[in-house]
Amino acid sequence: MSQIQEFYKNQTVFITGSTGLLGKLVLRKLLTTCEPRKIYLLIRQHKGKSVEERLETLLESADLRRDKSEFKGKIFVIEGDCGLPGLGISHVDRETLVNETTCIIHIAAVVKFNEHLRLAAYVNVRAVQDLLHLAKQVRDLKAMVHVSTAYSNCNQKDLIKEQFYEPGMTATELWKMLESADDETITNTTPELLGSWPNSYTFTKAVAENVIKTEAQNLPISVVRPGILMGTCQEPEPGWLDAIQGNTAFFIGAYLGLIHCNLAHPGTTSLIPSDYAANIILTAAWYSASKSSPTSIYNYIGCNNNLMTGGRLHYYAKLFTQLYPSVHAVNLYFMIFTENRYYFKFLQFWVHLVPAYIVDLICLCLGKQRRFVKMYQKLHRICDLVGFFNVNLWKYETSNCEIMWKAVKEKDRELFPFDMEEFQWKSYLRSCTIYGRTHLLKDPMDTLPQAKRKQKLILFLYCCIAFVLVFVLWCLI
Repeated sequence: MSQIQEFYKNQTVFITGSTGLLGKLVLRKLLTTCEPRKIYLLIRQHKGKSVEERLETLLESADLRRDKSEFKGKIFVIEGDCGLPGLGISHVDRETLVNETTCIIHIAAVVKFNEHLRLAAYVNVRAVQDLLHLAKQVRDLKAMVHVSTAYSNCNQKDLIKEQFYEPGMTATELWKMLESADDETITNTTPELLGSWPNSYTFTKAVAENVIKTEAQNLPISVVRPGILMGTCQEPEPGWLDAIQGNTAFFIGAYLGLIHCNLAHPGTTSLIPSDYAANIILTAAWYSASKSSPTSIYNYIGCNNNLMTGGRLHYYAKLFTQLYPSVHAVNLYFMIFTENRYYFKFLQFWVHLVPAYIVDLICLCLGKQRRFVKMYQKLHRICDLVGFFNVNLWKYETSNCEIMWKAVKEKDRELFPFDMEEFQWKSYLRSCTIYGRTHLLKDPMDTLPQAKRKQKLILFLYCCIAFVLVFVLWCLI
């Protein structure tokens, strides 16, 4: 066995956030590559589903169906909720975790950018405090990993180092403020409270990091700050994603010819494959247990020498949209980039909303459902939420990631890859395009000839319209 496999052999791992994208991949990697004794998953009831039903859904969506019976014997559910005091865990379950857990991986978070500050604080800050309190009671804790975000300190200018920064307020100050105000007051004063942070998500993540700095007290803990999660590179298959959400919704919209303007800087981005993020989380736990040193922070945004720029991303998006178009596409792919918010709003109105109103009017006359205006309004809200991160650029220190990678032996580099110095972006983005087409859009490759004919027809219509406009203009002149 490799060093990392040997570390996890017969360990009892407690994971929060296992029902999310990153949590599923961490769970899957542990089950398929390592030999843990037990894995405890913190799962809450949600949308009328019991924790057992959610576990079944989790195993299926994480592509663990084939070996479900084998894996299920190692998985145990702890019913709880990160939004509740003490994680909503019963006294019996807490005693079990204290006596058996050897590794804690905390991934759960409210990732909705515009979530109410109270709920974001409960899940992103108080849950961290509760977990630290639990970790101090665990009898044989070997490692703990807290998953933050590369944007927790996005109020910093230029360089973000692998160190703790001062938050907008401490957790103590945050609780005093929340206890003294009702929800409406908090909603009205949130912009002022956030200060230089753009939303409640990044603000509470910054406060949570400060909690670790002040309350971890020599625990073997690591903080991993991943960038923007994309489809997987290798596992469970190239391009894999479990749902259309966040940035994926924007990329799918552009692929289908629905989105044609973007508020973004053409410079570097912090896109990373989701399975690589899972790998560095598992590696950080091993590395934390293998060395005796203060808390380590890892800015994981790929490799500074091989980052994807907005310009290159646009080039590959156009290339692969032409090579692998979808029959569901309603228009050709083209994109207008701007860093000016006023010009961006102008483009949104004329390029998106005006055609949407025309199409919805036609649908109304034909007795069909009107959906394009509502769809664009939803997409525009997503663009507004992520615009801050697309326009502003940061440089990241990645020394700790590089040092840890050097400490990883050859076999573990094959089993748990996360170094992106020689990452092949072109083949990776091709895989993401094909997976998104066939799985997320349910458009099999058999329809590719039909989709290409449709693209040619749309191009022909554009040429006809352009010819008519030029002819009319020539007649007027």
